[in-house]
Amino acid sequence: KLPHVRGGVGLAIPPLLRAMVLPMSTPGMQLQGIPPPEAHESLVRLKWWMFGLMGFSGGRLVVGSAYGLLSLEFMSMLNIFLCVSMGAFILKDDPHLARFYTCLSTTIFRSCAERGMGGLSCLFPFLACDAMNLVFDVLTKSRFLFFGLYGIALCGSMVAEAGSAYYAWKVFKMCQDGASSNVEMEAGSNYVQANDGARAPALSPGLTGQGSPAVPAGGGGGGSNFAVFSGAGNRLGG
Repeated sequence: KLPHVRGGVGLAIPPLLRAMVLPMSTPGMQLQGIPPPEAHESLVRLKWWMFGLMGFSGGRLVVGSAYGLLSLEFMSMLNIFLCVSMGAFILKDDPHLARFYTCLSTTIFRSCAERGMGGLSCLFPFLACDAMNLVFDVLTKSRFLFFGLYGIALCGSMVAEAGSAYYAWKVFKMCQDGASSNVEMEAGSNYVQANDGARAPALSPGLTGQGSPAVPAGGGGGGSNFAVFSGAGNRLGG
C-alpha cells in the first residue's frame, strides 16, 4: 500500500519546485564546436542512458497515474521531458535521435533550432537539469521506491538520471580539457612567432682572439672598437 497522499491524488508541490527556473545562459560553461574523438564513446553511452530514462519515465508516468500520483509526477515528467529534449539537441546528428530531433525542431522547439541551438552548447544545461531532477527525485520520492511497479519504474528512472549525468559530465570535462590544450598550443605558437619577429642582436660565436668576449654585431654606437676587459692586465700573486 502506498503512503497516504493528500487530497487522494497527489502531494502538494512545494513553492520552491514551482518557482524553479533553469538558467539556460551559463557564461563560461557552454561549449562550442564539435566534440573531440575521445568523447565519442561517452556520447554513445549517454545516448543509451537517455533511452533508459525515457523508457523508465514513461512507465513511471503510466503506473503513477494508476496509483493516483499524476499531480505528483506532472512537474517531474515535464522536467524529464525538457532534459531529454536537450539531449536530443546534443545528439541531433545521431541516427537514432534524428527523427525525434526533427519533430522537436519543427514544433515546440522550433525557435531554439532557428537560433542555432544544439550540439555541445546544450551539454551543460542538460547536465544541470538532469542533476537537479535526480536530486529532487531522491529528496521527494525516495519513500516510494519499494512500492510495486511504481517503485521499480521510479528506481530505474533515478539510475538512468545518474548515468546520464555521469556521462554528460565526462563529455563536458573532455571537451573542456581539449579546449584548454588548444588554447595553450595557440598561445605557444604566438609566442614563438613574436620571438621570431623581434630577434636579438647576433653575437659572434666564442671568444675573441685575446680571450675577451665578443660584442654584439653593429653594437658599440658610432663604430667604437671598445672591447670589454681588453688589455694585458696583471696576474695576482705573480
